[in-house]
Amino acid sequence: MSGIEVSNQTLAKATASALVAAAAILTLFVLPAERGVDVTGVGGLLGLTKMAGTGVKSPMPELTIAAGEFPVPNRQTISKTTAYRCDDMELVLPPNSGAEIKAQMVKGDHFVFRWEAVGGPVNVDMHGERPNAGKAFTSYWKAADQTGAQGTFTAPFDGTHGWYWRNRGDQDVVIKVHADGFYARLFRPHG
Repeated sequence: MSGIEVSNQTLAKATASALVAAAAILTLFVLPAERGVDVTGVGGLLGLTKMAGTGVKSPMPELTIAAGEFPVPNRQTISKTTAYRCDDMELVLPPNSGAEIKAQMVKGDHFVFRWEAVGGPVNVDMHGERPNAGKAFTSYWKAADQTGAQGTFTAPFDGTHGWYWRNRGDQDVVIKVHADGFYARLFRPHG
């Protein structure tokens, strides 16, 4: 198999041509577009200098946070006495009925949740009740015509915290709940 032979003079010419082309591309296009440096004026004519903005990099803004603006983690927020758990529950809501799923929690416990309504939208009320509060409760979020939600929740007080769903439709809706985090149990009151 024969190779291609190139003289030193041809190789030198090709290398010099490549260097000249690279320098021209750098000067005419790259520097105006990237850095705003336009020594020939071609970058300005082609609109390349607009891509670089001002060409002057401003220093990073200093991040200042006022004391007390964000809670500082402490042992109680980092290390939990409540065991970590993960639960999935389902319930069927016949037409014009409602039901709840709750988590038993102590103040500061938290979980990540996801629920979905399969079969139609529902009205939802996420709320909590203190121990021995009778019918009194604290509502966190109410919405109509929902097919699902996800997020995080931190218990503001000891008690039960969860959701009440109401099916206003004319067919069964299956509610599927997934929760994981720090809470004593996930359960259906009155069910």
